[in-house]
Amino acid sequence: MHEESRDKIFVELFFPAGEKIYEARLPLDLRIHEITLLLSKLMEEIVPGSYKARGPAVLCDRKSGSIFSGVKTPRELGWKNGIQLLLL
Repeated sequence: MHEESRDKIFVELFFPAGEKIYEARLPLDLRIHEITLLLSKLMEEIVPGSYKARGPAVLCDRKSGSIFSGVKTPRELGWKNGIQLLLL
């Protein structure tokens, strides 16, 4: 396995405003608040008019609804490939 592959994770991102699921590859060692900002900006570009960041977005576990701590990294939280996320 390439080192780059071990440093990233595939996620499913559910985006309620657009009622769609997107797949993304995210770095394991970026803090959740940075990932949330990155995903918010990405959604603004991908679905213009459907999403406009109006303050801090939150990233949640889609199954449980639990909000992820912004100061942790996916690696620290034990995320695995295929984790289902929700961007609010």
